Amino acid sequence: MDFKKVQDLLKYFESSKLTTLSVEEGDFKLNVSKLKDVLPVAPTAPVNEPKMLPPEVTPKQQTNTANKPTEDVLLKDVNSPLVGTFYAASSPNAEPFIKVGQQVNKGQTICIVEAMKIMNEITSPFTGVVEKINFRNGDVVGFNAVIVQIRPHG
Repeated sequence: MDFKKVQDLLKYFESSKLTTLSVEEGDFKLNVSKLKDVLPVAPTAPVNEPKMLPPEVTPKQQTNTANKPTEDVLLKDVNSPLVGTFYAASSPNAEPFIKVGQQVNKGQTICIVEAMKIMNEITSPFTGVVEKINFRNGDVVGFNAVIVQIRPHG
């Protein structure tokens, strides 16, 4: 399956009311979901064109326990509104938008999630202190994944 076709499928999926999508074509398999707590599916066959797909199809939050949010009830989650690639700064040489321990204001840009070559600025819905950043530059972020946790102020 060519990269353009995969992009078109993902764009359609993001804008649709579908909650899951599975596609198989030859050795290529794609499974995506907008649901939380979905277990990743291990690939059963190698992809013929690995340069055309991201290194991981499933978000890191679901596969890496170090990226799981803490259960502190005083923290507020900032979730990703879309599937894409996480960027902590506006460019590779720029300072990150936020750091752990930093004060953020409501509406302040906290990261960028790139989807379909569009850079989407994610802003904080709360004023508070950044307690945890759950992704690193280049990580794949899933729909509704907890990107950042903030301890809100009053």
